[in-house]
Amino acid sequence: MTPHPQRNKGWRQFALGMVLYALIVVLEGFWLEPETLSPALGVLFALLPMVPAVWAMLGWLEAVRTYDELQRRIFSEAGLLALGLSAAASFSYGFLEVYLGAPRLSMFVVWPFIAASYALALPLLGRRYR
Repeated sequence: MTPHPQRNKGWRQFALGMVLYALIVVLEGFWLEPETLSPALGVLFALLPMVPAVWAMLGWLEAVRTYDELQRRIFSEAGLLALGLSAAASFSYGFLEVYLGAPRLSMFVVWPFIAASYALALPLLGRRYR
Protein backbone atom coordinates (compact mmCIF):
# COMPACT_ATOMS: atom_id res chain seq x y z
CA MET A 1 0.00 0.00 0.00
CA THR A 2 1.42 3.37 -0.98
CA PRO A 3 1.54 6.20 1.54
CA HIS A 4 -1.44 8.49 1.41
CA PRO A 5 -0.61 12.02 2.70
CA GLN A 6 -4.22 12.99 3.49
CA ARG A 7 -4.81 9.72 5.34
CA ASN A 8 -1.63 10.13 7.34
CA LYS A 9 -2.57 13.72 8.19
CA GLY A 10 -5.99 12.58 9.37
CA TRP A 11 -4.60 9.80 11.56
CA ARG A 12 -2.02 12.19 13.04
CA GLN A 13 -4.80 14.67 13.81
CA PHE A 14 -6.83 11.90 15.43
CA ALA A 15 -3.89 10.73 17.55
CA LEU A 16 -2.92 14.25 18.64
CA GLY A 17 -6.53 15.13 19.43
CA MET A 18 -6.93 12.04 21.61
CA VAL A 19 -3.66 12.77 23.43
CA LEU A 20 -4.82 16.34 24.10
CA TYR A 21 -8.23 15.07 25.24
CA ALA A 22 -6.63 12.62 27.67
CA LEU A 23 -4.18 15.25 28.92
CA ILE A 24 -6.97 17.74 29.63
CA VAL A 25 -9.07 15.10 31.42
CA VAL A 26 -6.14 14.01 33.60
CA LEU A 27 -5.08 17.57 34.41
CA GLU A 28 -8.63 18.58 35.28
CA GLY A 29 -8.91 15.52 37.50
CA PHE A 30 -5.79 16.49 39.44
CA TRP A 31 -6.29 20.25 39.63
CA LEU A 32 -10.00 20.95 39.71
CA GLU A 33 -12.33 20.68 42.64
CA PRO A 34 -15.76 20.61 40.95
CA GLU A 35 -17.66 21.65 44.06
CA THR A 36 -15.73 24.96 44.18
CA LEU A 37 -16.48 25.97 40.59
CA SER A 38 -19.17 28.40 39.59
CA PRO A 39 -21.78 26.93 37.23
CA ALA A 40 -20.29 28.81 34.27
CA LEU A 41 -16.77 27.54 34.98
CA GLY A 42 -18.18 24.05 35.60
CA VAL A 43 -19.72 24.04 32.12
CA LEU A 44 -16.51 25.42 30.59
CA PHE A 45 -14.29 22.78 32.21
CA ALA A 46 -16.80 20.00 31.55
CA LEU A 47 -16.87 20.79 27.83
CA LEU A 48 -13.19 21.73 27.38
CA PRO A 49 -12.04 18.14 26.67
CA MET A 50 -14.63 17.93 23.90
CA VAL A 51 -12.74 20.46 21.78
CA PRO A 52 -9.78 18.17 21.02
CA ALA A 53 -12.13 15.15 20.95
CA VAL A 54 -14.22 16.67 18.14
CA TRP A 55 -11.04 17.76 16.35
CA ALA A 56 -9.76 14.16 16.64
CA MET A 57 -13.03 12.84 15.25
CA LEU A 58 -12.72 15.15 12.25
CA GLY A 59 -9.21 13.80 11.63
CA TRP A 60 -10.53 10.24 11.81
CA LEU A 61 -13.26 11.09 9.33
CA GLU A 62 -10.72 12.70 7.01
CA ALA A 63 -8.53 9.58 7.14
CA VAL A 64 -11.42 7.16 6.61
CA ARG A 65 -12.60 9.10 3.57
CA THR A 66 -9.31 8.26 1.83
CA TYR A 67 -9.96 4.51 1.88
CA ASP A 68 -11.62 2.59 -0.93
CA GLU A 69 -15.31 1.68 -0.92
CA LEU A 70 -14.79 -1.77 0.58
CA GLN A 71 -12.76 -0.52 3.52
CA ARG A 72 -15.26 2.29 4.15
CA ARG A 73 -18.05 -0.30 4.07
CA ILE A 74 -16.21 -2.36 6.67
CA PHE A 75 -15.73 0.75 8.84
CA SER A 76 -19.43 1.60 8.47
CA GLU A 77 -20.65 -1.89 9.26
CA ALA A 78 -18.38 -2.07 12.29
CA GLY A 79 -19.82 1.25 13.49
CA LEU A 80 -23.38 0.04 13.01
CA LEU A 81 -22.64 -3.21 14.84
CA ALA A 82 -21.00 -1.29 17.71
CA LEU A 83 -23.99 1.05 17.86
CA GLY A 84 -26.45 -1.85 17.95
CA LEU A 85 -24.50 -3.73 20.62
CA SER A 86 -24.22 -0.58 22.70
CA ALA A 87 -27.94 0.10 22.42
CA ALA A 88 -28.78 -3.48 23.41
CA ALA A 89 -26.32 -3.45 26.31
CA SER A 90 -27.42 -0.05 27.64
CA PHE A 91 -31.12 -0.88 27.49
CA SER A 92 -30.53 -4.33 29.01
CA TYR A 93 -28.54 -2.87 31.86
CA GLY A 94 -31.10 -0.09 32.33
CA PHE A 95 -33.81 -2.71 32.81
CA LEU A 96 -31.57 -4.56 35.29
CA GLU A 97 -31.17 -1.29 37.23
CA VAL A 98 -34.93 -0.78 37.33
CA TYR A 99 -36.13 -4.34 37.98
CA LEU A 100 -33.27 -5.86 39.97
CA GLY A 101 -31.66 -2.83 41.58
CA ALA A 102 -28.34 -3.26 39.76
CA PRO A 103 -25.88 -0.48 40.59
CA ARG A 104 -26.25 2.64 38.51
CA LEU A 105 -23.50 3.08 35.94
CA SER A 106 -21.94 6.34 34.90
CA MET A 107 -22.33 7.55 31.34
CA PHE A 108 -18.53 7.30 31.21
CA VAL A 109 -18.85 3.55 30.57
CA VAL A 110 -20.80 4.05 27.32
CA TRP A 111 -18.01 5.36 25.09
CA PRO A 112 -15.43 2.73 26.12
CA PHE A 113 -18.08 0.07 25.42
CA ILE A 114 -18.77 1.53 21.97
CA ALA A 115 -15.03 1.79 21.23
CA ALA A 116 -14.37 -1.78 22.37
CA SER A 117 -17.33 -3.07 20.34
CA TYR A 118 -16.02 -1.22 17.27
CA ALA A 119 -12.48 -2.50 17.79
CA LEU A 120 -13.77 -6.08 18.02
CA ALA A 121 -16.16 -5.71 15.08
CA LEU A 122 -13.55 -4.36 12.63
CA PRO A 123 -11.45 -7.51 12.26
CA LEU A 124 -14.51 -9.77 12.34
CA LEU A 125 -16.21 -7.87 9.54
CA GLY A 126 -12.95 -7.47 7.65
CA ARG A 127 -12.57 -11.26 7.54
CA ARG A 128 -15.98 -11.52 5.95
CA TYR A 129 -14.74 -9.74 2.83
CA ARG A 130 -11.41 -11.54 2.45
